[in-house]
Amino acid sequence: MRKMSSRNHSRFIFEMMENMRIFRHQRFGVECPTCLSRVRADEPYRHHWLDDKADQHIKLGLTEKLLLKRIEREHIETFFLCDESAVGRTNEFLLEAGMEAVPQLLRFLSYEATRLEITVGFYVEATKQLMYYESIPVVINHYLDIKDTVDMVFSVLLEKISNYVLMKQRVPLEACTIKRIKLLVKRQWNEKLELPLQYRLKNDTKFLNANDASAVDLALLTDSYMSNGLFTDSLKVNLYCLRVCASTKELYAVPYLLRSEDVANTPTFLILSDVEGEFRGMHEIRNLRRFLRADSQDHSFECRKCKMHFSDRLQYTLHKQINCGSGFMVWHIDRDSTEFYENCLLLPRQFFKFAWFGIGNE
Repeated sequence: MRKMSSRNHSRFIFEMMENMRIFRHQRFGVECPTCLSRVRADEPYRHHWLDDKADQHIKLGLTEKLLLKRIEREHIETFFLCDESAVGRTNEFLLEAGMEAVPQLLRFLSYEATRLEITVGFYVEATKQLMYYESIPVVINHYLDIKDTVDMVFSVLLEKISNYVLMKQRVPLEACTIKRIKLLVKRQWNEKLELPLQYRLKNDTKFLNANDASAVDLALLTDSYMSNGLFTDSLKVNLYCLRVCASTKELYAVPYLLRSEDVANTPTFLILSDVEGEFRGMHEIRNLRRFLRADSQDHSFECRKCKMHFSDRLQYTLHKQINCGSGFMVWHIDRDSTEFYENCLLLPRQFFKFAWFGIGNE
């Protein structure tokens, strides 16, 4: 049995049963059906991931790619999401926005971009007053960080709104109505490839290029990977790839190719891919055991500034990145005012199932 990781009370393990090798994800002792994978014991590890059930990549057709080109051409960086229902349903709207609508749009916008800078704003009605609350700009360096970043920004924004309306208007957050969200997104390009924050925090990897490859023929390794995994016997390497559990959304690393169990002396790399799952390079893993395991201190972090506690280092780091919510702004809006936009783009509902529209700068 090979233990892969343990994060949030999860276990990722391989088991041998007769002539089969079985990959299991167990959370609180309960089997995850979406991650379960069985192959013959003599098959390579990569065959576990051929039937891709992971919830991490998108597929863009020609129509979606042309839409993205139009967004670039018209410099559209401001997007609005509106609740189209006739009755107030703030909780459901925010849940759908935070879990689906905003992450879906950001994954789309991360195509061919290496990082995103986002600012999130909520339009809030309380005691017949209309206010606009906005976060500070937050940088997302990897598409697999989108969900956790959106969760943190939404959480802090709602906390700020709750404190403000309770102090200034003497009403709880439940008395507020939120039916519109504003999202500012700046797409950025950088040649440097980043790891997801969860693994970037471990600080034990190094991006590999042809000049760094002293012990490994990187060109041969890349060609072999691109040739449907037909690796020559001369490549004495171990390869890992990243997966996202479709049920719990947990991110974990799994073996793709194992040529040696001598992990201390075998060159080991992480395969990097973009939001569409296309190959984008290799990172060298310097300390495999630390890379795969959850850090022992990932259960008790306190922010010295605001005294909040976090169960893992990733959430703590995101909290510090947005500076505990300092710099979040609030504006009072005249309820009788009307906003006019000349260059509006309604995003197609066949790809975006939520009511998004973009505003161009030209």
